[in-house]
Amino acid sequence: MRPKCCSANRCGQIHCAPCSRRYVKRIAQRIHAVGNHSLRAVEIDIAPSSPADFWSWRVEARNVIDYRRRSSRWWRHCGLIVWLGSDQKLRGVVFLGAVAPVDFLAAFSRWPTTLRPIDPATLRDTIYAVVQPGMIATMPTSKARYQPLKLAVWPRRKATKTRSSVQERASTVYIEPMPVLI
Repeated sequence: MRPKCCSANRCGQIHCAPCSRRYVKRIAQRIHAVGNHSLRAVEIDIAPSSPADFWSWRVEARNVIDYRRRSSRWWRHCGLIVWLGSDQKLRGVVFLGAVAPVDFLAAFSRWPTTLRPIDPATLRDTIYAVVQPGMIATMPTSKARYQPLKLAVWPRRKATKTRSSVQERASTVYIEPMPVLI
């Protein structure tokens, strides 16, 4: 018999309610660290017939967001986290940043997509409603927990520009020329 899952004994399975709550807490903290502006609950109906369909959809969705990021700077702060549900629908959270909900829906127009605003205070409850046992799909062959069932596209961080040490030295230190004797 398996002992009860608690702080001292964590099973780490997706069908365990305490472990799901711990996972949700980590995801919610990460989203709050990124920013709480324009949080929306998202539902996308792709109806995959096999896990390979979902995996190919993940590539397409990431490409949609990456293409928009290259063409518009407003999309750089947009992020999407969705999980595959047991009813074959994708549910999760999108943080739009400066992107309008209409623009997001237009980008994902090839799949039936719905958005609804959520309060940052209810973010954790919203995520738990998606990944709670019984709601999330199960992969019998996978040893990874949520990885094969999720797509996470986090907002792009600002790139830090580093100057080389030669440039720094050249701009801060004045070196006098050597005298020439004839």
